[in-house]
Amino acid sequence: MSVKWDGTKLLKTIVANEESTAKLYRAIAENANIGAKFFEILAADEERHKKIYEALLVKYADKLGLELDEAYSEYIDLLIRRNVVFDNKLIEDAKTITMRDQILDIAERAERDAILFVSELQKMYPDMATDEMGIILNEERKHLKMVLEKQGLPQPYIRGL
Repeated sequence: MSVKWDGTKLLKTIVANEESTAKLYRAIAENANIGAKFFEILAADEERHKKIYEALLVKYADKLGLELDEAYSEYIDLLIRRNVVFDNKLIEDAKTITMRDQILDIAERAERDAILFVSELQKMYPDMATDEMGIILNEERKHLKMVLEKQGLPQPYIRGL
């Protein structure tokens, strides 16, 4: 059975993720002493991505309603509900984290979520699967690869991202 679904929820979630992840990365860059330049670069990319998604919200405002399979709709809704947007408390807490592994675990989760959301967005709205979206997806994959490399994971594990 199919259900009506509004993609505005997903795009707004992605916008919020990009914004909060940029804030998180800036907080880490300012306080964590594990690669300020690295996290500043990631933050700048996330801010640019946020602007692109905001423009998509405007451009596609009246085209975000669609019919989805009920199970798929429930899956996407669950992803949105379970999504961790880094709120101000989490960002403040990140400033006090001194363990490199903890910081990189948080960054890994943020980048994995971004890849998942963008992939689902492109699947549901092929018209949005523009060159710009492809660039963002590749950048998010690159971010994840860089974070995994900083974690010191074996090369075969990260190959192909």
